[in-house]
Amino acid sequence: MPLIFSSLVHGLIPGNTVYVGLGFTGQPYSQPTRWIKSLTSIVAFILGSFLFSRLSTHLSPLRRSTLFLTSLIQALLTLLPCILLSAEVIPNNAGDLLPNNFIVLLPLSLLAVQAGGQCVLSRVLGYGEVPTVVLTSAYCDLAMDPKLFSRPSGSLKRNRRLGSMVLILLGAAAGGYLTRDGTVGKALWVVAIVKAIMAGVWVVWPGKKSVRMDD
Repeated sequence: MPLIFSSLVHGLIPGNTVYVGLGFTGQPYSQPTRWIKSLTSIVAFILGSFLFSRLSTHLSPLRRSTLFLTSLIQALLTLLPCILLSAEVIPNNAGDLLPNNFIVLLPLSLLAVQAGGQCVLSRVLGYGEVPTVVLTSAYCDLAMDPKLFSRPSGSLKRNRRLGSMVLILLGAAAGGYLTRDGTVGKALWVVAIVKAIMAGVWVVWPGKKSVRMDD
């Protein structure tokens, strides 16, 4: 459940690789520096995936303390941009300051690193069908599911895919509502709070009892 609800609060913008490729020819003309932000997001996401996967493996990935710690780090990485924005260390128009000022890359990097951790978490828990980052492959997997039209209890994977898709849609709508004034501060605070709640859930989430087999 905590993993599914992570779909509600965050996802990297699909198409970053395409924007990097377009950047070689100076496109899109309306956003000539978009490739810088996209490349930063990709590199930071890969770095986050690398670091979180190693940390989880080192600490034993399915231990309650490991799940709590990695989720807490994600929450802190989301909270830091909120603080920087509130303190006006990062101006609201930071994205328009490129290439003269690269401060916008700091919050982008922090959010992309935690997104890598979020994706690693889905793999660690064995819920690869839950699209915590992008939806493209999930759409394909849903359409290919032989149990697509089965009863609600007939396919848990189908239910998780549909649930995460709906939550990502709702998250995008909520994000659009919160950023109507042209600033992302309120949206980031909501994400940080929900991330912190998700981390706390691991403290009380019931674990699986190990079954001892007699020789």
